[in-house]
Amino acid sequence: MINKQPVVQSPNTFLKTISIIHLALIAGQIMFAAVTFMITNKTTTGQRDNVFIYVVPIMAFTGLAVSNILFKTMVSKIDGQSPLKTKLAAYQSALIVRFALLEGPSLFAIVSFMLTGNLIFLGISGAIIAYFIYLRPTKQKIEDDLNLGYEEKAELDGTGKVY
Repeated sequence: MINKQPVVQSPNTFLKTISIIHLALIAGQIMFAAVTFMITNKTTTGQRDNVFIYVVPIMAFTGLAVSNILFKTMVSKIDGQSPLKTKLAAYQSALIVRFALLEGPSLFAIVSFMLTGNLIFLGISGAIIAYFIYLRPTKQKIEDDLNLGYEEKAELDGTGKVY
């Protein structure tokens, strides 16, 4: 029989794992934008009759808003009495959802640039990527978002007792 329990990593490797995921998502967006910029023959800043000029900013704003709201909702539903490993697994899920909701509009903006050559779309993607970088997971952000106690903070550092 196959055991279908989720794999829960140790708290001291959690930050490394989520940081690598974050970095990979940023690198993918930046590399895609760079390659797209290099292969696009013509660039413009106009074309107000193009439908993308309305869709891309709306998607970007919606992605930013929904990612923040959904992240806060998912984090608020994490049981404060749960073990740290369980909290971190739920927090990782919330972060991945947040990152996905930001990455989608960024990639759409890059594809819109590729189709139209409008540099405004790369600017929008750049702004999303900058916000993405600002959201880099740190130990302090995790502690603040999860309202960790002293023992849990020590366990997250790897200096405390691991149960």
